[in-house]
Amino acid sequence: MTENIAADKWDRLYPTPSHPPSHQSPRRLPGATADSTSALLKTLRDNHVKWHIFFNDKGFHNHASHHLLAIYGLGANGPNLEAAYETHASYQRPAFKSPEPINKDNFHEHLGDENYYNAYLHFFTDVLLEKGAVATIEEYIFSPKANIEPPAPGKPPMQMANRFLSGLLHCLIHTGYGCEFGLLGQLAEGLAETAVHNPLAPTLTPPSLLQYLGAAASDLTNAAVSAITSLMPSLVLDQVHRVVKPSDPNAAGGVHALSLLSRIMNDEHYSYRSLGLPPFIRGEEDNSLDTVLYLRGEKLSEIVKEWTVDGTNAAEVERKIEELFWMNVIIFGVGGWSDRKNSKTGKFNGDFFYLHLVTSVLFLPSIVAYLSPTSISIFLRTYLLNCLALYVARGRPRLHVAEFFDEVTPAPAPPADALPPLKPGEGTLIADNRTPSPWLAIVQSTLEHPDDHLCKLQRALAHFAALYGTTPAGHFKKLGVELQGAEKIDGTLFIRVAGLSMDRVGWMREGEKKEEWDFDGFTTHDQ
Repeated sequence: MTENIAADKWDRLYPTPSHPPSHQSPRRLPGATADSTSALLKTLRDNHVKWHIFFNDKGFHNHASHHLLAIYGLGANGPNLEAAYETHASYQRPAFKSPEPINKDNFHEHLGDENYYNAYLHFFTDVLLEKGAVATIEEYIFSPKANIEPPAPGKPPMQMANRFLSGLLHCLIHTGYGCEFGLLGQLAEGLAETAVHNPLAPTLTPPSLLQYLGAAASDLTNAAVSAITSLMPSLVLDQVHRVVKPSDPNAAGGVHALSLLSRIMNDEHYSYRSLGLPPFIRGEEDNSLDTVLYLRGEKLSEIVKEWTVDGTNAAEVERKIEELFWMNVIIFGVGGWSDRKNSKTGKFNGDFFYLHLVTSVLFLPSIVAYLSPTSISIFLRTYLLNCLALYVARGRPRLHVAEFFDEVTPAPAPPADALPPLKPGEGTLIADNRTPSPWLAIVQSTLEHPDDHLCKLQRALAHFAALYGTTPAGHFKKLGVELQGAEKIDGTLFIRVAGLSMDRVGWMREGEKKEEWDFDGFTTHDQ
């Protein structure tokens, strides 16, 4: 039983978090101490033992570890971590023993069955401790055996790469935390979570994208070398101080992801009306994504063919991931602001589903660092297909880029009455500048906010701002991006979206009440 894990095994599953595996992965803010790390590991281990991956019978996901690792990365102290965990422990569903163990022979027989989560967790724990993360992820998520080969005569393929992207990207997110923080216990949970999810429509991982999957077997022996030498530059001495810069406008690489997004936005074939989607279900049960994949998946996969990724070229992989960073933030932020008049607040439609595009894309560099070149290409392209399909599934809002940059503040601040009441001391540089860094104010408020999605979102946005905040207006025009208003996009995108998000769910630390994300979608413009 997991409860009886020996101390040395615990230390291998949940050691002190390692440094991120890629320079595109988030840097941690100062704040981690021996005490806060002890609180983190104690709560993560408790969560690992006590709770199921779903907290109800609808398949809603246990977010406890996400919340803990996100605020730890933002500098939370021990009491803050413990308080955050208690907000989750109060409603989790207890873990339970599976009907039988999982082994290599029956691995395929119980896929999609949450009753076998505990058994898959034990299975992946053992495999990870024996083989390590690189070989395990390759074999059980991206290999031909895991996706296109029948596991037994007369049995359908297991579609593990498809399952990895299902559940509103929660399997990817959960596994991504394990990759970023170097926690095999977290990885085991994420892989077990993948196994008990049902796949989305087959068009999410179409033959056109999986046609090179057979090469993954030969790539496997090179995966660890690729991870260390090509995609983990922090470990290469001559690249330790490398500065991340926006994509080179002169670099080749095919059509930009934002151009594909623009084409879909302007194509009536993807409108809510054309698709005939039923009204959205107001909650995580909404299945519009699956419907879109069935109705438009083949067409979307044809579009994604134009977006190629050479997994052997580390610089190109980095550029492609950067494209996805920008695209997903624009969908959530610019899309939500453009539809503000149809939202509950009239200020911002903070769509719960689009939010997951931002919180998931953060982990692409950390996951890619563990993959072979072939798997990198498959992973990034199927991820893009999923993002574009979700954009359509939630109503494909118009993206008023120029207006967004003209009207949304790049200097958000807490409510005025929450600012320090004392008069600044004599000699203060700018006495009336009460929020000299909006990011510091946002992070402080986020650390005390009980919404576990907010900390994940703001951590992602802050990281993107750290990487690309110096991007000047006009950069995307030079890249040839087709999106109308692209010439206005600059590095302030991330702080503008962070401010809108903070306003949407409330500056609670500063006295505002807790608000909720939006579930109503974007359909008014298409009706």
